[in-house]
Amino acid sequence: MSRRRAVRRARRVQVHFWKRGEPTTYAGYTTNISMTGMYIATNSPVAQGARIRIEVMDQNRGFMVEGVVAHARKMRGDLARLNQSGMGVRFLSVEELVRELIPAAYGKTEEIPSGPQTPEPIPEIPEIPEIPEIPELPRAAESPPPSASDLFRSLAPPVPPQPEAAPPRPPIGTGGGTFAVRFEGPEEFLEVFRRDIRQGGLFVSTLYPARLQDSVLVELHPPLPGGEPVLLRARVVQRFEPQARDQAAGVNLLSGMGLELLDLPAVIQKLQPIVDRLG
Repeated sequence: MSRRRAVRRARRVQVHFWKRGEPTTYAGYTTNISMTGMYIATNSPVAQGARIRIEVMDQNRGFMVEGVVAHARKMRGDLARLNQSGMGVRFLSVEELVRELIPAAYGKTEEIPSGPQTPEPIPEIPEIPEIPEIPELPRAAESPPPSASDLFRSLAPPVPPQPEAAPPRPPIGTGGGTFAVRFEGPEEFLEVFRRDIRQGGLFVSTLYPARLQDSVLVELHPPLPGGEPVLLRARVVQRFEPQARDQAAGVNLLSGMGLELLDLPAVIQKLQPIVDRLG
């Protein structure tokens, strides 16, 4: 029986995190998120039980939250190409955080004395001169601050734009093929280049991921007017299976594949002029 109290949603969002009391910041991205926690894919997971603070970098909807690492997984050597390191994080509730501020007073009751008590004399309060009443100024309409539920609800996975029509993909498991990757604008292209491509990797969102260790071609379409696509060779090192309901609906929330770019120096040489132009 599952002990999860909240439904997890597939969502890929960039995050920064650091251990409480330490200045070093680490990078990663979410693979799923719920009202009570998230899973962070990162090459720098911290140990189980550690307290961390997380900054969610989702354009205008970013926020910060504090949590505890529930479980962590660190893949070493060649195994890192087959499975992503990461950690599951449980969010700390407001009650838990406030409890740390007042540990001595939390849950403590004060004994009520029994028997007759001699009332203490009440000191006389000097008379305060009357203050003339100040007319109340009209207030501007205020909107209530967003709650934690509203913030998480705003992270509900949007339906990403689908790639342009292409020849039918082979069935799952047959491998190979060419995959097109497009970007919404220069900011997204530069972020993917600095975060993934420069490290030798790339995530391709598709309902038809190739097999592990298959070689594939990627048509990278930079966000330039009239720009020609850049053709890259890569190998499949991670594979995310599509959910049956998403495949039937023709949408893609997180299915796809993690690629290892082949001949990385040549890739950087091809893309650096585009980066310089957009940056």
